[in-house]
Amino acid sequence: MALLIRIVCLAVAFALVGVLAEAQDGAELRGGNGTLYIGGYAGKIYVIDEATEQVVDEIQVTSGIPGNLMLSADRKHLYMSDVTAEFFEIIDIAGRSTIDSFRLSGRYERTRIESYAVDPEERYALFVTQSRTKLIDRFEIGEPEFAQYDLSTHQQIRTIPWPDEEARPRLNMLFSPDGSLLYIFGGEVVIYETDGFTETDRWDLSEPVESGLEPLRFGFSGSLTEEFGFYTSLFTVASPVRDGRQMGVARVNLNAKEVEDFYTLGPATGVSFSVTADGTMAYGLVQEIGNYEFWSFDLANRRLGDRQRFNGRPRMSIKPSTNGQLLYVYGAGQTIDIYEADTFQHLRTLELEADATMTGLIVMPPG
Repeated sequence: MALLIRIVCLAVAFALVGVLAEAQDGAELRGGNGTLYIGGYAGKIYVIDEATEQVVDEIQVTSGIPGNLMLSADRKHLYMSDVTAEFFEIIDIAGRSTIDSFRLSGRYERTRIESYAVDPEERYALFVTQSRTKLIDRFEIGEPEFAQYDLSTHQQIRTIPWPDEEARPRLNMLFSPDGSLLYIFGGEVVIYETDGFTETDRWDLSEPVESGLEPLRFGFSGSLTEEFGFYTSLFTVASPVRDGRQMGVARVNLNAKEVEDFYTLGPATGVSFSVTADGTMAYGLVQEIGNYEFWSFDLANRRLGDRQRFNGRPRMSIKPSTNGQLLYVYGAGQTIDIYEADTFQHLRTLELEADATMTGLIVMPPG
C-alpha cells in the first residue's frame, strides 16, 4: 500500500512539473516585434507594442469614435472613417497625430462615406457615398455615388461610372501598387485605368476552375502578409459527388487572372480565416452560440489542422501575431485575449481603456 501511495505521489509530482513548465513556456512566449493598432470608444487609437504586450501610446483622433481603419500603401499613415461614416481622417503614425480631417456633409444633408480607397501617392481618394437630406416631414435618401476627391482641396474631381452601370451601396476595391489600376471586386473583377477611370479588363469569376465544379466564392482584401496580387483564402463550392457545399483553400494570382492553387478540405463550415506572415498556417474561429471553436489550417501540407472548443465571446475576430506563435482574439469588449497558436492555450489578457470599436486589429510587422 505504501508503495502504491509513493507511485501515485510521484505521478502527481511529474504532472505538476509538466504543467508548471508549460505555463512557464507560455508566460515567456511573445508574438514578435511588431506594432498593433486598434480603435476604442474613448475616441482613441491604441498603439500596442507586440514584444511587451503593453499599450505604449494613444492617438487621440479629431473626428469622433473610430469606425474603420486602413493602412496606407507606404505604411506611414492610417486612414480612418468615424462611426457616423461622415468624417474621413488621415493620421501620421510616427507623429501619432491627425494631419487631415474633413467631411462631405452640409447643413441639411448628411453624406455617409460607405467605402473608400486612397491613391498610393495620396493625391486623391475614391469614395462611395450616400446622402440623407432633411426635409420638413422626412429624410430623403439619395442614390449611391462613386466619385474621386482631391485630398488637398477636399473637392470632388469627377464622378466615376459604376461597373456595368449598376450602382451599389458599397464597393470592395484596391489600387495597384503604382496607382495606375483600380480593381473592383464582385461577381467579376473589373479593372479600371486611373487616368480617366474607364474599364480596361475584367476577370469573370463565374467560370469554374475545373469541369464539374461550381464557380468559387472568393473574397479579396489588402494584406500585410502577401505580395500584392496574391490572395489566399477559403472558398466554398458545390461538390459534384457529395450533397451540400464543400470548403477549401485557394490561392489567386490577380495579376495573371488565374487560380494558381486550390484544394478542398471537407464540408463547408462558417469559419473565419487569417493567414500567418510566412504563409504556412492560417487560423479561424467558428462562432455559434454555445459552440466557439479555434480552427487551424496547415497550408504547407494542404490539410486541416487542430480544432478546439473554447469559451468565446458573442462577437470576435482573430489575427495571428507577426511571428505566428500567438493568436490575438478581440472584439465586443475592452480586452484582447492572447492564445498560443500551437496549443490554443489561453496565456494572457491585454486590457484597454475602453471597448474596442469595429476598426479591426492592424498587426503591422517591424521595419
